[in-house]
Amino acid sequence: MESELTKFLQDRETVYRHLEDLLKRAEHGGLKRFTRDDLVEFGHIYRLAAADLARARYILRSPLLAEYLNDLVGRAHHLIHRKRSNLVQGFARFIRRDFPATVRKEIRVIMVALIIFTSSILIGGFSYLIDPEWGQIVWDQPMLRTYERAVESEHETLLATAIEEESMAAMSAFIITNNIRACIVASAGGILFGLGSLWALSFNGFLLGVVGVMFLSRGPEHNIYFWSGILPHGVLELPAICIAGAAGFLFAKAMLVPGRLSRGESLRLAGKNAVKLLAGVFTLLVIAGLIEGFITPMDTKYFPEGAKIVFSFILLAGFVWYLWKAGWREEESMPEPWVDRTTTHLRLE
Repeated sequence: MESELTKFLQDRETVYRHLEDLLKRAEHGGLKRFTRDDLVEFGHIYRLAAADLARARYILRSPLLAEYLNDLVGRAHHLIHRKRSNLVQGFARFIRRDFPATVRKEIRVIMVALIIFTSSILIGGFSYLIDPEWGQIVWDQPMLRTYERAVESEHETLLATAIEEESMAAMSAFIITNNIRACIVASAGGILFGLGSLWALSFNGFLLGVVGVMFLSRGPEHNIYFWSGILPHGVLELPAICIAGAAGFLFAKAMLVPGRLSRGESLRLAGKNAVKLLAGVFTLLVIAGLIEGFITPMDTKYFPEGAKIVFSFILLAGFVWYLWKAGWREEESMPEPWVDRTTTHLRLE
């Protein structure tokens, strides 16, 4: 089998290299810049590679060759069959199908990030409960004491509930920008073999644990104030941080465990899903920032604290349903493009 595979690769190497060159040209300038002869040749090599993909999977049984051809054929199919769509349609399709599908595909890595984040919240909370000086891990002592005095004061001046009406728009923009910056750091930290992402998740989780225990240890009134000031936007913001951290872990995984691919190729493939996750995270943070800037601070006369908590759970349930179900039918009705082609043109003997 090895000699057959070696001979096959020797026969096809020049063809595959040529397809790579054509793909690079098409991805940079589009197929419209191809001459008629280029288009005919591109279509011929594409069909040949699609047929070879099935052969690599079922006859030669070479996972590495199959993965390589899978990428080539997928890129070629996208160029040939993609529909021209405007930016709004493309974004709608991404939100409707691509983002939730990518979350489902990378759910294991996201769960790892969620466990790290949740564990850090618990560690931060219990540490502060045992000894408040542990809060100095995330604040210096003067800042920690200032925050504690503000929590104990009769005038609630913390969390998003304290935002004044005239400042809502400005604060919302600031919150969105700040959160996006934090998530970029969490995902980019994956380049440091995942240590940067690990630090970002741990730091933010520990901070939330410390702040949470500050409020929750001071009686029922503070409890309601805390949950109504955190949950309305937090049910989107906190999962966004975990998904951003997971995007960083995808980069780290590609660097540390590239499998049979080169690290560069592994990073390129991991980067596709990481970028999709980050684009979805940015969308979540915009929505969360608008909620934090306009809905969370609403006067309790119009939107009571209990109603804010109920709103939060409804929003969380809708978000979980969206990630679990959105785009399922559309996804199932779209077979892998190269599978559809290979089953049409191949005759296995």
